[in-house]
Amino acid sequence: MAEIEIINETARRINKVFISGVVQKTIRLSGIRIKKASFSVIFASRAKIRSLNRAYRRKNEATDVLSFNYEAEYNGKNEKNIEGEIFLCSGIIAEQAKKNKINFDRELAFVLSHGVLHLLGMRHGKKMYELQDEVVSLIK
Repeated sequence: MAEIEIINETARRINKVFISGVVQKTIRLSGIRIKKASFSVIFASRAKIRSLNRAYRRKNEATDVLSFNYEAEYNGKNEKNIEGEIFLCSGIIAEQAKKNKINFDRELAFVLSHGVLHLLGMRHGKKMYELQDEVVSLIK
């Protein structure tokens, strides 16, 4: 089970139980054996996420999600230890939900699971997107 700290730096109300559930489902569906996981999920303003994107990815624009993996190592039992942060911009996520004609929670689950999968070491590709879709399909 992952230890999840949720920080909301925005005015939008965030359902912490929902966030924790998405993180746990994503880890479980990934099939990656986790010994210890510690994540911070931070809801940040457009300005902050743009600043982070510019500093770490050299892209001078806001984005929906950024993941920072601070520790990822395997122990002798092929189990992973993970520590990291996921920054989310709820304003951009809300715009994407409207554009995709889905509710905010479904888009949030898709984007958050994307960030979690990056922390688990996955790269963009068919398997990653299928896992994201599977997580969203489990959202009630």
